[in-house]
Amino acid sequence: MALRVGAAAVVARLVPLLKDDAADLRAMAAQGLARVLRAAGAADLDARQEELVVDAILYAFQEQQQQDAQDASSHAAVLLDAFGTAIDALGARAAPYLQQIASALLWRLNNPSPAVRQHAADLAARLASAMHTCHHDDLLARVSLVLFEYLGEEYPDVLGSILAALGAVVGVIGVDAMQPPVADLLPRLAPILKNRHEKVQEACLDVVGRIADRAPGHVSPREWMRCCFALLDLLRAPRKAIRRAAVSTFGYIARAIGPQDVLATLLSNLKVQERQNRVCTTVAIAIVAESCAPFTVLPALMNEYRVPELNVQNGVVKSLAFLFEYIGPVARDYVYAVTPLLQDALTDRDLVHRQQAAAVIRHLALAVAGLNNEEPLLHLLNFLWPNIFETSPHSICAVLEAIESCRVCLGPARIMQYALQGLFHPARKVRDVYWRIYNMMVVGAHPALVAYYPRIEDEPHHTYRRYDLEYML
Repeated sequence: MALRVGAAAVVARLVPLLKDDAADLRAMAAQGLARVLRAAGAADLDARQEELVVDAILYAFQEQQQQDAQDASSHAAVLLDAFGTAIDALGARAAPYLQQIASALLWRLNNPSPAVRQHAADLAARLASAMHTCHHDDLLARVSLVLFEYLGEEYPDVLGSILAALGAVVGVIGVDAMQPPVADLLPRLAPILKNRHEKVQEACLDVVGRIADRAPGHVSPREWMRCCFALLDLLRAPRKAIRRAAVSTFGYIARAIGPQDVLATLLSNLKVQERQNRVCTTVAIAIVAESCAPFTVLPALMNEYRVPELNVQNGVVKSLAFLFEYIGPVARDYVYAVTPLLQDALTDRDLVHRQQAAAVIRHLALAVAGLNNEEPLLHLLNFLWPNIFETSPHSICAVLEAIESCRVCLGPARIMQYALQGLFHPARKVRDVYWRIYNMMVVGAHPALVAYYPRIEDEPHHTYRRYDLEYML
């Protein structure tokens, strides 16, 4: 209807409903207003209608505290979306009203009710970009200063919203214009990283990551190391998004203060018993290598492999797998360096160890394909090939994927020469494995295999010679 008759006519009928006594009706009117403004825009609203819309939506937002607790979260999300959509639709025309909105927002941040404070912080996060668009960075600085003062909030949901609002302000106005300065903000964030609430962890990691990425020099290395120790606990968080954010933040911090201290912290974490923690640590090591160049990390990583502890050695090999996956063709400079380590891993008695080494070869072979590194990979293939008879599903999958990657790097002819030895073996179990490898080659590079099939002599009734191929060769 708004697209047919214009947004002004529909908005004029929705605005009175935003001031109704019924909370459900206000929420429905706000949802309708958001859809209308999103679809038809606010270009045909006159100045008076602008005032009425902002006044009505602000009234509806402030009346949230009177609704039932059961519907509070759904109504709050609807009103927050409607408020943000209305201000975004108005664009620069919303500038005269932002002072009034900011005053109401700051007053509600001081409210005794935690729900009211949370709604205010959510609104601050939603309106940060609009304030910046309207050139009200002074208002944003004021809001961020008040949010900074409330970082001691005891309710985790409210604290998470406050941190999300701070992250939105940092993302909009930049680190240099931030109030308070990031040198004062980060020391307050480091203890909050130890909070066990998921919303708080995610929002805090977002702010720390933004600061580490955009203004690492504003904070002392000691504070960054404090953050590193706090981030180690987040590597065992139940939510994958939190673990990924923590791992990315390690990369930003390593780029800020150098990889040595961060790497020492991560390598010591490889000794823990918890598997998920070790896996996230290996990913973090690989990201540090990607951020600070692999040559800053590989020597320490290979030296750590000498520790005679299975968890540590497995962690080092898994780190190499992620590292070569991330750096891609840059790996050509490090193939010869890691070949002795992978040779040792492929001859280890532990099955998981050989499986991880096969994963490293897979990424390494794909990374250096076509870059004239065939000699060390052929050497590694000789150590990889005996593992084709493994029965563990994970292990045989890793070995076959590594062989497939070697086919890409070394060419199908080399793998064909290995496979021909067992295609007609007397034992069925041996033949099954070799035919599986051969079928993989047929699927991946069938035309390239034609020139490498063995030459078979003609029979009286059958001709096997390939004269055209022989002419070409």
